[in-house]
Amino acid sequence: MGKFAKRFQDIGLLFITNSVFNKEYVFHRRRYAEIVMASLRHCIERQWFELYVYVLMPNHIHLLLKVNENHAIEQILRDFKKFTAQQVLLTMRETDSDMLSRFWVGTRRQKYELWRKDTDLKNVVAREFLIQKAEYIHHNPLRARWADSLGIKEPQDYQYSSARFYLEGTGDKYLKLSDFRELL
Repeated sequence: MGKFAKRFQDIGLLFITNSVFNKEYVFHRRRYAEIVMASLRHCIERQWFELYVYVLMPNHIHLLLKVNENHAIEQILRDFKKFTAQQVLLTMRETDSDMLSRFWVGTRRQKYELWRKDTDLKNVVAREFLIQKAEYIHHNPLRARWADSLGIKEPQDYQYSSARFYLEGTGDKYLKLSDFRELL
């Protein structure tokens, strides 16, 4: 492993994707997206991790982050998914009972499931991989299956994304971000 790759590995950056159960659309509704954004803000304020890049899509979330010392990604993901699921499902019970039924699993341990159990987690060990994933995340809302339904033409037009922070140099509306360009 070269010195550059070793330096990136030592930083501890992670590319994470969490998907909604059965790929159902949830976060196209503002009330549910706001729950996820508030939970991310809580994690950052508690200094569980530094968030560099994100996008919250209607049925999944992509994150580029670095877990801070004395925290474990497994614990963070468990708590994040549990809290957001509880809040979203509770809100659905009160306002969207027809939507709630899409998440019924009806096991003895669990009645509903918001997030898929598996999480796609990759170590970022190269500068090129970091840049590629950041661009992928920011352009995700422009992919053919999303662009029309989201009504956007540029990455920075999507409100649940860090693209505006990077492309326009403005602060993020929801979250305190760390700038990955400082790591390059």
